[in-house]
Amino acid sequence: MVDKKVITILSDAPNIPTGYRDQSVMLADYLVKQGHTIHFLGNAYQGTTLESFKFIGEDQHNFKLYGQGRSPYFADIISQHLKETKSDYFIILLDTFMLFDGKGQLPHGWFLNIDCSPAQTIFWFPSDGGGGMPIGCHQILQKVEHPVAMAKYGQKQVKDYYNINTVHIPHGTDKNRFFKLPDDQRQALRAKYNLQDKFVIGVVARNQPRKFLDRTIKTFQILKNVVNKIPNAVLFLHLDPNDPAQVFDMKRLIAKFNLENRVVFSGMDAMKGFPRSEMNNLYNLFDVFLLTTSGEGFGIPIIEAMSCEIPVLATNYTTTPELVIENKAGLGINLVGTDKLTVLAPTGPLEMESKLYDDLVVNGTITGSWEVERGICDVQDAANKLIYLYEHPEEMKQMGKNGRKAIEEKYSFEDHIGPAFERIFKSEVKNAV
Repeated sequence: MVDKKVITILSDAPNIPTGYRDQSVMLADYLVKQGHTIHFLGNAYQGTTLESFKFIGEDQHNFKLYGQGRSPYFADIISQHLKETKSDYFIILLDTFMLFDGKGQLPHGWFLNIDCSPAQTIFWFPSDGGGGMPIGCHQILQKVEHPVAMAKYGQKQVKDYYNINTVHIPHGTDKNRFFKLPDDQRQALRAKYNLQDKFVIGVVARNQPRKFLDRTIKTFQILKNVVNKIPNAVLFLHLDPNDPAQVFDMKRLIAKFNLENRVVFSGMDAMKGFPRSEMNNLYNLFDVFLLTTSGEGFGIPIIEAMSCEIPVLATNYTTTPELVIENKAGLGINLVGTDKLTVLAPTGPLEMESKLYDDLVVNGTITGSWEVERGICDVQDAANKLIYLYEHPEEMKQMGKNGRKAIEEKYSFEDHIGPAFERIFKSEVKNAV
């Protein structure tokens, strides 16, 4: 018999195209199917409360969606809501700094003073860089009853830096939504985009600072204009070149390197999103998935590509070792100036103390906001490894198969991620109120 719980989730609203939205909605849908009652606080959703809802190209979502109050992140109504709904659990999926700094609209450290009773708090947290958590934000993990790391990298980091013990539950994907299509269907899709006989290097990422997308364009500049060993290479970008979050003019950079005839955009609009029903087709256009990120809290597009049997080439920093290299699903791009360091061998960040690792790779990082270290991938190494993959098609094929195997064994939301949260509900004793 199901021990039914009342659960409130705080994350990005279901109507905006982010990874947090993706994971929190999948979790809500899964928990509803298990018989639990779900209240969803949709950050940045300004509409009326909905009992259930459906977007074009998606299934029905049978949980209650609430619009934001007068304060960011529902700060003004969290306590009252949890008491009125008698929530057993309060699950949060946001960045730690969102709960620590109110962007001038909330007091610094505001969540530390929020009364979450009677609910137990579960914070499914990321860590997307080196040097520890965003400055001061480890206090959020000390407040909640159940800090849950979405990556082994973050789990180890907070243990090494702050002696905080956490549970590890990775993000996941729907293996039945993302899968490799038959070759004839893939060729038909390529014809739609005029990509027949091309070596398609695909990117799925938000056009925002942390992704270091200038490294992507510069890698392709080397590939085409310097070494030119893949004459049929095309860079396919699933992102919005005019994203409000951009930090440089992507189309100008592409023109500067004379790459206009070798770069294809999917038509993604950051303000409108992209039909989720089309994403599997999009991944199936790719030969290789490329991500020159400065660091990932997890990396949802990485596992979506893996689910479609696409080999991955990503910056060898933060979560790439555990997702890509450990699963033999692709290759890692060296950080600048670190190619001689054995620390960057397969699972370096998980094999040594986090502070030592951060010290050893300091030549390849730059300090960003909140004093978080960002990895700078070596574009020459990225180009060389794209050439290696191009010249070893059978190895690429095996990497794709390995990636799919990892999805089925570790990252299937229905099989592994959802059940892991239910184990938290079953094993923990409820705090007295």
